[in-house]
Amino acid sequence: MKTLSVSNKVGYGLGDFGNNMSFAMSSVFLLAYYTDVLGISAAAAGTLFLVARIWDAINDPMMGTLCDKLFSKRTGDKFRPYLLKGSWPILLASILMFWSPEGLTDMQKLTWAYITYIFWGMSYTFINIPYGSLASVMTNEPGERAALSGARSMGGLFGGVLCNLLMPLLLSFYADDLSKAYLYGIIGFSLVAFVCYIAAYRLTAEHIKHEVTTTEPVKFSETLKTLTKNKPFICVSVASLFMLTAFITQGSMLYYYLSENLGGAVWIISVTAVLQVITILAIAPFIGKLTARFGVKNLMMVGFFGAAVVSAGVFMLPTSVYTTLSFYVLGMPFLLLASILIWANVADCIDHNYEISGVRSEGIIYSSYSFMRKMGQAIAGFLSGMGLSAVGYSATVELQSDITLMGIKAMMFLLPAVCLFFSAVLYKFMWTLDPVANAAQEKKLKAKNAIA
Repeated sequence: MKTLSVSNKVGYGLGDFGNNMSFAMSSVFLLAYYTDVLGISAAAAGTLFLVARIWDAINDPMMGTLCDKLFSKRTGDKFRPYLLKGSWPILLASILMFWSPEGLTDMQKLTWAYITYIFWGMSYTFINIPYGSLASVMTNEPGERAALSGARSMGGLFGGVLCNLLMPLLLSFYADDLSKAYLYGIIGFSLVAFVCYIAAYRLTAEHIKHEVTTTEPVKFSETLKTLTKNKPFICVSVASLFMLTAFITQGSMLYYYLSENLGGAVWIISVTAVLQVITILAIAPFIGKLTARFGVKNLMMVGFFGAAVVSAGVFMLPTSVYTTLSFYVLGMPFLLLASILIWANVADCIDHNYEISGVRSEGIIYSSYSFMRKMGQAIAGFLSGMGLSAVGYSATVELQSDITLMGIKAMMFLLPAVCLFFSAVLYKFMWTLDPVANAAQEKKLKAKNAIA
């Protein structure tokens, strides 16, 4: 097996750098754009997110089936060509999502939002499913997979950080015309993302070429049936659903929480971005060693449970800039630890599924995992929009009621705490692909038997 080069890892990281600039804009700023610029109600926006993401989730397995066979015969590569072919659609879709023609009625604005958001979701799927599957054919060595997972997480983080650093500046500069801030921002981020995709295509390589073991096409239904027997896959998929529900809800609420609960302290978005960079730079170099020392299961449980405790603690403390920043200082290392490792877990589940079925179906398996992530995004978008409506948020009033402010704070901290707690429980009882933990358990059993 060829060892990954530095350029392979950098290229793979650049892929998610491009992905996350678009994803961060949609998850952090799109709800605010819909409510404060287009004038769409929070409830209607929440329903939009739910409908579009459910369709997107259903569309994912179709894309997985397609990417397993579309380009492999012509180019010899299964997944890299999508970085090239998908770069144009996602660029166009991202820009259209934050722009609308002038003179539209309220119903026409909502229709436009549905069309452009669904178009963006399908474009994102077209490039993200093959990109996620790419790691499984770049290397099969656990340490290198952890390194790829770290590169992806770092690339994704910096993509999101770039948005979180620059968008508050644009929103302040164009405070009298927020539509320009969003449009100029997404155009700039989309162009940078386009360059990242091209670079990722050039720098990555599919080192593993699996031989076709059967001439019969693998039925999608058979693959899904096999996945129901893959206990670690179920664990990581459902845990990701909870994690994405927590992460996206919190991201969607951040702008409202800072604007309403903290009197317009939107500058904290930029500070949190810097804190994320510092945290990831401190954690990423030690991911491989920590995994080898403590095992995936223990690290994931610590990450999820630690983030849940900090989030719940901040909810119970008085609302202030300091308690809010304490969440990012204390809770971010736990959350980033889990979010980095989870991508390596997916590749492990793909290999485990091969052991169960004897068939390589990376695209279908990864897209099935992505289905669960998209469901988490759908739930988060729906909860954010409907939650704002339920607690009485109105974009037209200067001061929200105490009930509204408490509701925003609960969605910002309490809901994520509950979701992350359930993610920790899932890894406690369902994750079995962990040589370190299994070895420790075997040693404990031997010692017990020796005493007996």
